[in-house]
Amino acid sequence: MKPTLYVIVCGAGVAHAAIGGERRAVFIRHAAPGDHVRADVDPSQRPARARLLSVLSGGPDRVPSPCPWSERCGGCDWMHLSLDAQARGHLEHLRAALPSRWRDVPIETHAAPAALEHRVRARVHVRCSRSGRAVVGMHGAGTHDPVEVERCAVLDPALEAIRRRLAAVMTGSRGQGDVQMALGAGRLPVLELRWDGELAREAFGRLESAVQEKVIAGASVVVGDATRPAVIGDPTPWMAGADGQPLRLAPGGFGQATEPMNTLLARHVAEIVRRWRPGKAVELYAGAGNLSVLLAREVGDLVCVESSRGACQAARANLVDRGLAGGVRVVEADAEQHAWSPATRLVVLDPPRTGARAVAERLAAARTPFVVYVSCDPPTLGRDLAILEATHAPVSVAAFEMFPNTSHVEAVVALERSGAARPGGGGPGVR
Repeated sequence: MKPTLYVIVCGAGVAHAAIGGERRAVFIRHAAPGDHVRADVDPSQRPARARLLSVLSGGPDRVPSPCPWSERCGGCDWMHLSLDAQARGHLEHLRAALPSRWRDVPIETHAAPAALEHRVRARVHVRCSRSGRAVVGMHGAGTHDPVEVERCAVLDPALEAIRRRLAAVMTGSRGQGDVQMALGAGRLPVLELRWDGELAREAFGRLESAVQEKVIAGASVVVGDATRPAVIGDPTPWMAGADGQPLRLAPGGFGQATEPMNTLLARHVAEIVRRWRPGKAVELYAGAGNLSVLLAREVGDLVCVESSRGACQAARANLVDRGLAGGVRVVEADAEQHAWSPATRLVVLDPPRTGARAVAERLAAARTPFVVYVSCDPPTLGRDLAILEATHAPVSVAAFEMFPNTSHVEAVVALERSGAARPGGGGPGVR
């Protein structure tokens, strides 16, 4: 079979081929638009899936991958595409996710300043054999097995250095687990290890030595069903805040993977809010205050809602460090259940990949005039915006290349409730 690839969907190239007398769509991982390929097709699924065997001739968007393991590793599924092609693909995905009446809305795009060595947060998987040998890597494409690589091209050099040492740290253990890597005090790596099995006693000693030698700032270790972690050194993650000051995160908690893009995104959100000048606002899924530290400067009365106790503690500390705690209340609660005041003028939400359907349903029924929705998943964003289509109008849509070399993109959508009055006059609509 020699299909011509003409589009990228869900991270895979899409071809059409005659199978059993029927014209069928075929999804092929690591294929690019315009490629001519040989592929092993599995027609049992719809759409059919195929394994790429060889590229007979590359399309105009195909580039040499900077990582020789990218086809096996599941971490960077678009590393074979040019950055321009990636941006176009992300834009197409985001536009297709918008409600049909909004698909002509202009989308502002923000390119990544760096495509390699940019990730300051990453999760790797570790599996130890019966002999105690440890294998460390991202999950392989389509599997739960870690793929060993000599070098990860997208990790910050400090995280890459500790990633290379993890196998030696874990040697002698039994079982498997995940290690969340981030940057901590002094930009040294910090680790959050969750292990299912028997963790070698020597592993704790190796982590303690790494702290003493200033290889890492600290580690948090949870084995099995333990309710409290073993803490070695200072495992607190830090990142550069969008306001130029260090931002404390919760160990193992959420933080954006790329600092420069996070700064662009957070400042974009703050600029939108500044134009509206809302007196009272609620931020849902607030995390450790990544957006809060900017929103607190634009809103007189801000309530930040977050379900993680550790993230709430970090958010409070970040606000205190900046002298912003006076007009802000951090609430430990489920964002989907939190009832905001009828006087609230703005809701900002930054949910996980699963989206915020319940919040969207409540916004559609409420009278809150302004909404900013930050999303890392266009399909769930589109599902939630469809709920708001009848009651809200888009003010702006922006795409941020937060995850270069992958099929993922971050988006910010600003909405006004239809008929909402804005400070300074004027009705809703794209501006």
